[in-house]
Amino acid sequence: MLRALLLGTLTTLALPWLLLAAWLRSRSSALQRKVLVVQAAKIGDVVCMTPLFRSLHDHGDHVTVLCLRRTGEVLTHHPCVDAMIHIDDPMFRGLSGAFRLWREFFCGRFDVSMVLFPASSLSMMGLWSASPVRIYTRGRMMSLMERWFRLFYTHRIHYRRHTRTFDHYMFLAGLIGVKPVAYRHEIFLTDAEEQFAFSWIQDHGVRADQRFAAISLRAGNALKEWPIERFVAVARHIIDRHSLHVVFLDLDQRVTDHALALLADPSHASGGCRLSLRHLAAIIKRASLFVSVDTGPLYMAHAFGVPLVDIIGPVDPEEQPPPAGERVELVLPPPPCEPSSFVADTLRAPTAAQQAALEGTTVGMVTDAIDAVLHSSAAS
Repeated sequence: MLRALLLGTLTTLALPWLLLAAWLRSRSSALQRKVLVVQAAKIGDVVCMTPLFRSLHDHGDHVTVLCLRRTGEVLTHHPCVDAMIHIDDPMFRGLSGAFRLWREFFCGRFDVSMVLFPASSLSMMGLWSASPVRIYTRGRMMSLMERWFRLFYTHRIHYRRHTRTFDHYMFLAGLIGVKPVAYRHEIFLTDAEEQFAFSWIQDHGVRADQRFAAISLRAGNALKEWPIERFVAVARHIIDRHSLHVVFLDLDQRVTDHALALLADPSHASGGCRLSLRHLAAIIKRASLFVSVDTGPLYMAHAFGVPLVDIIGPVDPEEQPPPAGERVELVLPPPPCEPSSFVADTLRAPTAAQQAALEGTTVGMVTDAIDAVLHSSAAS
């Protein structure tokens, strides 16, 4: 808090100089426009931003993305992302690190800075680049810091609840003369990563000619979690009804071991943990079915066209989840449950509505969705 307050004060003092630099830069032209996309979102959010990167690239822009190191892994080898700055790089820690980050922004000589979703710290970082065009997205609620710094952006956009994030990104692109692109998420893997997945799957009990389902057991957010016991019951249905091998996925081996112990069927199930994000993506790409709550790996599955079942829970299905279709089934909580977690207004503490959405989602609802998506994807 003290660091943010100090940086906010220093940024305010530097504003006249930053705005002057932005005006001077607006009077010159470069051969290629440089765009800085500022965000510190999680894995699924970053995957959903890939259409924006593609639209900018198709326009001929040079694209730099500020992101977290781990989430940035999904953008590695992406042909539409020219550079990444990792906000959690150790060199940017502390007050001296913040000055290094400011220097990185300012010396990048960006023509456009885009803050895709609201955050107090990002509201000032978007100004550090001294870019002539500055776009800031605000949510329903704003901190005092956001209210102050957003005044110095050339475009101030209100992201309203129930707006599809893809539409929001295409609107932002349109503000700087970029044409919209088709809705498509993208992740690019190397041959070595594909080969790793092939070997890993065989080493974990899946034959080369056997199909498997991947189940991600946790979201990394306690407010989205569905009980492990219910996922195990879903796995039992997948094995018995569809003759698929099941791979439980989680960062913590204790969680996958617990699920395997409850299922008690080692010949038809295995666990995967401690995988890099790139290797996890390569394994998911080979799956015949993916099941989870609304979390990052689900969006990776969607990028690869893997048939998936999204247990929506408290999330607003109109904002970011993949639209229902031949390869996508959304399991909505039963009435009268309404969305209580939104992209720009994420839940921070449990609520009655959030708990009801998860508790009301039964195993039967999920297995029905699995039957439907496997049937429709096989017919397509």
